[in-house]
Amino acid sequence: MEPNRSRQATLNDLIDRIFDKGILLNTDLIISVAGIPLLGVNLKLALAGMEKMLEYGIMKDWDEAQRAVASQEAEMKGPSLGENENTIFSMFGTHWYSKGIYNSWRAGTVYITDKRLIMFRKMPAEILLEISYEKIKAMTIREREHFTGKKRQELHILSKDEEIIKLHTNDTFLLKQALEDILKNKKFSLEDNQSFPEKKEVQGDFLYPEEEVFNSGKIWYQMPFTSEGSVRYVWKPGHLYLTDKRLCWWYDFEKKLIFTVPTAEILHVTVHDVPFGSVLVQGKSLIVMYKEEMENKVVCFHDDETSLREWEKVIRELIKGHGDGKNTETCPRCGRKAPKENLLENGCSRCGWVSYRIKGEGGTNRDVGCVR
Repeated sequence: MEPNRSRQATLNDLIDRIFDKGILLNTDLIISVAGIPLLGVNLKLALAGMEKMLEYGIMKDWDEAQRAVASQEAEMKGPSLGENENTIFSMFGTHWYSKGIYNSWRAGTVYITDKRLIMFRKMPAEILLEISYEKIKAMTIREREHFTGKKRQELHILSKDEEIIKLHTNDTFLLKQALEDILKNKKFSLEDNQSFPEKKEVQGDFLYPEEEVFNSGKIWYQMPFTSEGSVRYVWKPGHLYLTDKRLCWWYDFEKKLIFTVPTAEILHVTVHDVPFGSVLVQGKSLIVMYKEEMENKVVCFHDDETSLREWEKVIRELIKGHGDGKNTETCPRCGRKAPKENLLENGCSRCGWVSYRIKGEGGTNRDVGCVR
């Protein structure tokens, strides 16, 4: 092939030539300094469309392997069913997977067969979830905020092993109804007024043994630092946790606890106007007063006012229980101590015990769980 030059050639002409003929480059390059060879480069490059590559036998093994995988995936349209097992209902959805350090919503197809509930992912082929109907203890639908900022419905399934399975579909109510119908046909009954304890996900490994998280969430913290011999403050994003032992703030960027105080040392909590950010935008902040040794100190957290009011309520309920033993009660089933009012109205978040007052309210199924 003789090289030629065309001043009218465009980028499209170059791409067409590459796909039609291809480019083969074979060159040796020696880099010298002051006449002394230092680096040697042996370069062999083939650039062409896949059709031309395969025509000349290049990348043939890769193409055959990819075609074999694609053929296998096309054949596997659904999960492998057992003998005499039939699919009754199916729909696309997501399943919350949380094992070790990996936490994610995994997409797949939910299958309700006449023997079990399955969630199957086609590529790569894998069964993400499998549970037989006799192991389902209770079900409920809960509204949760998605990372997009929108609220959505999730189906929470409580197994007899006390494991909570979370599913989401475009029509979560339809999925719940389909499961209830098959359970009814199989003569499996669900427990009413069953507590679904919320497992609070923590960002780091800092919890003590048997320490229980009451409330958690993303929040800004007014972090102190020293500059030119004086103490200054800067707002940093992180996660605030309230447990049965302490209030602590986890700094996401440095992945460590920056602030922690025992709940018994918290004196007062309120929501008040505090300038936020470097431009001093006026907004609400959560002010927590606590005792450290013989000195009273104050710490500030910032979020939207609705969230701050919830934090204020939860912390006040907890420190009120610490203030005098009269406001603290013990769960009759597991012995966990909690504020009396919260235990009677919401039940025990550890073992799921529910007061007869709640059970007697017309037989309705109430969401009973951790302090929110």
